[in-house]
Amino acid sequence: MTWLGQWREHRQPWQKRKWLALDIETNGLNPEQDGMLSLAWVPIYPPCIALDQSRYHLVHSDIALNQSAVVHRLSQEDIASGRPLREVIEAFIAAADGHYLVGHHLAFDWAVLQRALYLLGIKWRPAGRYCTLHAEKKRLERHSQGISQGALTLAASRERYGLDAFVGHHALQDAIACAELFLAQVYLSTGGKGVSARSVLNDGR
Repeated sequence: MTWLGQWREHRQPWQKRKWLALDIETNGLNPEQDGMLSLAWVPIYPPCIALDQSRYHLVHSDIALNQSAVVHRLSQEDIASGRPLREVIEAFIAAADGHYLVGHHLAFDWAVLQRALYLLGIKWRPAGRYCTLHAEKKRLERHSQGISQGALTLAASRERYGLDAFVGHHALQDAIACAELFLAQVYLSTGGKGVSARSVLNDGR
């Protein structure tokens, strides 16, 4: 897409654009070296979350799993039975093309995705990116609220909006929980008004 086409899309009301929440589980906390274990996503068409279009994929790997995999409740057998990385990434791109990506601590997921794209020799970029963690941090700072340790976790952020209690560490559950938080954040910050997609993206940057 040309920069002009992207500029026009960003000017449209945010409710008219397509969003997609994702979550990636890895075998560690270093996106530059730890392998992808699973990838999940769910499309968002404000005010709806398209649960029927959500997807969860395990990524095949022969690497030895560490403590991160235990947290995500994944076993060596789970990973061995997963799909090849290329198949998972190609399925994700087909679903995400033309959407704005949404994630909690999205910088991590995007770094993992970029590494996978590089390893596979695939060139792809989303229409835009929105991080619910960054948006929540900005909101708390605007209201001069102190940010205590743990205040910006997905569970803690959801609690401030009255969303259901949440226990994470499963990619699909995390993606859906992030999608719910995204809608709560944006509808509260905009008062339901049709602000531009660019304005919303700026809040989550």
